[in-house]
Amino acid sequence: MRKLIWLLISSLVVFSCDPKPAQFRPPDIYVPVYGTLSEIKQYQVEPPKSTVQAGKIYAYQNFIFQNDLYTGIHIIDNKDQNPVKIAFLHIPLNTDIAIKGNYLFANNYTDLVVFDITDPAHPQFIKRVSNVFPSVDQDYPPFTNVYFQCPDNSKGVVVRWEKNDSIPLPNCRR
Repeated sequence: MRKLIWLLISSLVVFSCDPKPAQFRPPDIYVPVYGTLSEIKQYQVEPPKSTVQAGKIYAYQNFIFQNDLYTGIHIIDNKDQNPVKIAFLHIPLNTDIAIKGNYLFANNYTDLVVFDITDPAHPQFIKRVSNVFPSVDQDYPPFTNVYFQCPDNSKGVVVRWEKNDSIPLPNCRR
Protein backbone atom coordinates (compact mmCIF):
# COMPACT_ATOMS: atom_id res chain seq x y z
CA MET A 1 0.00 0.00 0.00
CA ARG A 2 2.84 2.35 0.85
CA LYS A 3 4.48 1.67 -2.50
CA LEU A 4 1.22 2.46 -4.29
CA ILE A 5 0.82 5.77 -2.46
CA TRP A 6 4.46 6.61 -3.13
CA LEU A 7 4.03 5.77 -6.80
CA LEU A 8 0.90 7.94 -6.99
CA ILE A 9 2.60 10.92 -5.36
CA SER A 10 5.67 10.54 -7.59
CA SER A 11 3.48 10.37 -10.68
CA LEU A 12 1.63 13.50 -9.68
CA VAL A 13 4.87 15.39 -9.15
CA VAL A 14 6.40 14.27 -12.44
CA PHE A 15 3.31 14.84 -14.58
CA SER A 16 2.32 18.14 -12.97
CA CYS A 17 5.46 19.79 -14.33
CA ASP A 18 4.90 21.56 -17.61
CA PRO A 19 8.31 22.23 -19.10
CA LYS A 20 8.56 24.85 -21.83
CA PRO A 21 8.71 23.31 -25.27
CA ALA A 22 12.09 23.49 -26.96
CA GLN A 23 10.67 25.96 -29.50
CA PHE A 24 9.03 28.26 -26.92
CA ARG A 25 8.30 31.63 -28.46
CA PRO A 26 6.42 34.37 -26.59
CA PRO A 27 3.62 36.05 -28.49
CA ASP A 28 5.04 39.58 -28.20
CA ILE A 29 8.61 40.86 -28.19
CA TYR A 30 9.33 44.60 -28.02
CA VAL A 31 12.45 46.53 -28.99
CA PRO A 32 13.34 50.07 -27.95
CA VAL A 33 13.47 52.85 -30.52
CA TYR A 34 16.08 55.45 -29.65
CA GLY A 35 16.33 59.18 -30.22
CA THR A 36 18.95 61.79 -29.46
CA LEU A 37 18.29 64.62 -27.02
CA SER A 38 18.22 67.10 -29.91
CA GLU A 39 15.57 65.01 -31.72
CA ILE A 40 13.49 64.71 -28.56
CA LYS A 41 13.45 68.47 -28.08
CA GLN A 42 11.99 69.11 -31.53
CA TYR A 43 8.31 69.91 -31.92
CA GLN A 44 6.16 70.58 -34.95
CA VAL A 45 2.57 71.06 -36.01
CA GLU A 46 1.46 68.19 -38.25
CA PRO A 47 -1.74 67.22 -40.06
CA PRO A 48 -4.35 65.37 -37.98
CA LYS A 49 -3.73 61.67 -37.32
CA SER A 50 -5.21 58.74 -35.44
CA THR A 51 -4.87 58.50 -31.68
CA VAL A 52 -2.56 55.67 -30.64
CA GLN A 53 -2.44 55.86 -26.84
CA ALA A 54 -5.01 58.32 -25.50
CA GLY A 55 -4.11 60.38 -22.48
CA LYS A 56 -5.73 63.35 -20.77
CA ILE A 57 -8.08 65.75 -22.52
CA TYR A 58 -8.43 69.46 -21.95
CA ALA A 59 -11.32 71.63 -23.12
CA TYR A 60 -10.51 75.20 -24.17
CA GLN A 61 -13.11 77.49 -25.78
CA ASN A 62 -14.52 75.48 -28.71
CA PHE A 63 -11.51 73.17 -28.86
CA ILE A 64 -10.41 69.94 -27.24
CA PHE A 65 -6.74 69.11 -26.70
CA GLN A 66 -6.11 65.38 -26.31
CA ASN A 67 -2.76 64.02 -25.21
CA ASP A 68 -1.45 61.04 -27.18
CA LEU A 69 1.01 59.58 -24.71
CA TYR A 70 4.68 59.99 -25.60
CA THR A 71 3.97 61.56 -29.01
CA GLY A 72 2.08 64.85 -28.62
CA ILE A 73 -1.31 66.57 -28.60
CA HIS A 74 -4.30 66.26 -30.92
CA ILE A 75 -6.08 69.56 -31.55
CA ILE A 76 -9.80 69.01 -32.07
CA ASP A 77 -12.35 71.58 -33.24
CA ASN A 78 -15.59 71.09 -31.30
CA LYS A 79 -17.49 74.29 -32.21
CA ASP A 80 -20.68 72.53 -33.33
CA GLN A 81 -20.50 69.56 -30.94
CA ASN A 82 -19.18 67.45 -33.82
CA PRO A 83 -15.47 66.96 -32.95
CA VAL A 84 -13.06 67.13 -35.90
CA LYS A 85 -9.29 66.74 -35.58
CA ILE A 86 -7.61 69.72 -37.22
CA ALA A 87 -3.94 69.33 -36.26
CA PHE A 88 -1.43 67.37 -34.23
CA LEU A 89 1.23 69.10 -32.14
CA HIS A 90 4.11 66.61 -32.17
CA ILE A 91 5.98 66.81 -28.84
CA PRO A 92 8.16 63.73 -28.18
CA LEU A 93 7.77 62.07 -24.76
CA ASN A 94 4.85 64.34 -23.85
CA THR A 95 2.60 62.90 -21.13
CA ASP A 96 0.70 65.86 -19.69
CA ILE A 97 -0.78 69.23 -20.65
CA ALA A 98 -2.40 72.25 -19.02
CA ILE A 99 -3.92 75.45 -20.38
CA LYS A 100 -4.12 78.86 -18.75
CA GLY A 101 -5.32 81.89 -20.65
CA ASN A 102 -4.13 81.54 -24.23
CA TYR A 103 -1.14 79.38 -23.28
CA LEU A 104 -0.71 75.63 -23.51
CA PHE A 105 1.87 74.12 -21.16
CA ALA A 106 3.27 70.65 -21.88
CA ASN A 107 6.12 68.47 -20.74
CA ASN A 108 8.71 67.48 -23.32
CA TYR A 109 10.89 64.81 -21.71
CA THR A 110 12.39 66.82 -18.81
CA ASP A 111 11.48 70.27 -20.13
CA LEU A 112 8.41 72.49 -19.89
CA VAL A 113 7.34 73.95 -23.24
CA VAL A 114 4.85 76.78 -23.69
CA PHE A 115 2.75 77.50 -26.79
CA ASP A 116 0.48 80.44 -27.60
CA ILE A 117 -2.87 78.97 -28.67
CA THR A 118 -4.65 82.21 -29.56
CA ASP A 119 -5.18 80.44 -32.89
CA PRO A 120 -5.47 76.81 -31.68
CA ALA A 121 -5.08 75.38 -35.20
CA HIS A 122 -1.64 77.02 -35.40
CA PRO A 123 0.06 76.93 -31.98
CA GLN A 124 3.13 79.17 -31.72
CA PHE A 125 6.13 78.14 -29.65
CA ILE A 126 6.87 80.67 -26.90
CA LYS A 127 9.36 79.23 -24.45
CA ARG A 128 11.23 76.18 -23.17
CA VAL A 129 12.27 75.80 -19.52
CA SER A 130 14.88 73.05 -19.22
CA ASN A 131 15.06 70.30 -16.59
CA VAL A 132 11.77 71.04 -14.83
CA PHE A 133 10.52 67.43 -14.67
CA PRO A 134 12.10 64.07 -13.85
CA SER A 135 12.82 62.09 -17.02
CA VAL A 136 10.00 60.04 -18.49
CA ASP A 137 10.58 56.39 -17.56
CA GLN A 138 10.99 54.46 -20.79
CA ASP A 139 13.14 51.65 -19.35
CA TYR A 140 10.30 49.18 -19.92
CA PRO A 141 7.60 48.83 -22.56
CA PRO A 142 4.19 50.09 -21.40
CA PHE A 143 2.88 46.51 -21.41
CA THR A 144 3.17 43.69 -18.91
CA ASN A 145 3.93 40.01 -19.40
CA VAL A 146 6.07 40.67 -22.48
CA TYR A 147 9.66 40.01 -23.46
CA PHE A 148 11.79 42.95 -24.60
CA GLN A 149 15.31 43.93 -25.55
CA CYS A 150 16.99 45.53 -22.58
CA PRO A 151 17.56 49.25 -23.26
CA ASP A 152 21.11 50.45 -23.94
CA ASN A 153 21.51 54.06 -22.77
CA SER A 154 24.62 54.47 -24.93
CA LYS A 155 22.32 54.38 -27.99
CA GLY A 156 20.30 57.41 -26.83
CA VAL A 157 16.98 57.93 -25.09
CA VAL A 158 14.19 55.40 -25.58
CA VAL A 159 11.36 57.30 -27.28
CA ARG A 160 8.99 54.38 -27.90
CA TRP A 161 8.69 50.61 -28.07
CA GLU A 162 7.89 48.62 -31.20
CA LYS A 163 6.75 45.05 -31.55
CA ASN A 164 9.33 42.90 -33.35
CA ASP A 165 8.87 39.14 -33.24
CA SER A 166 11.71 38.42 -35.67
CA ILE A 167 14.56 38.91 -33.19
CA PRO A 168 16.03 36.18 -30.95
CA LEU A 169 14.33 35.74 -27.60
CA PRO A 170 15.62 38.58 -25.38
CA ASN A 171 16.60 38.23 -21.71
CA CYS A 172 14.38 40.98 -20.33
CA ARG A 173 10.80 40.36 -19.32
CA ARG A 174 8.18 42.43 -17.60
